[in-house]
Amino acid sequence: MQLVARLAGSLLRSAARPGPPRRGVISGPPEQPLGPGESVVGFLAMFAACLGPAAWVLAHLEEYKKRE
Repeated sequence: MQLVARLAGSLLRSAARPGPPRRGVISGPPEQPLGPGESVVGFLAMFAACLGPAAWVLAHLEEYKKRE
C-alpha cells in the first residue's frame, strides 16, 4: 500500500510542477499591417482550401453515382 501511495505521489508531483515558460509567443498588433493585396490572397487561399473539395465532389456527383 505504501508503494502505491509513493508512486501516486511522485506522479502527481511531476504533473503539478510547471514546465518551462513558452517562448516566441508575441501578443499585440502586428509591427507592419497587411496590405489589401495580401489580404485578398489570404482570403482566396482560405476560400479555395475550404470550399474547393466540396465543389469538386458536387461537380462530379453524377460520376460517383454511376459507380457500382
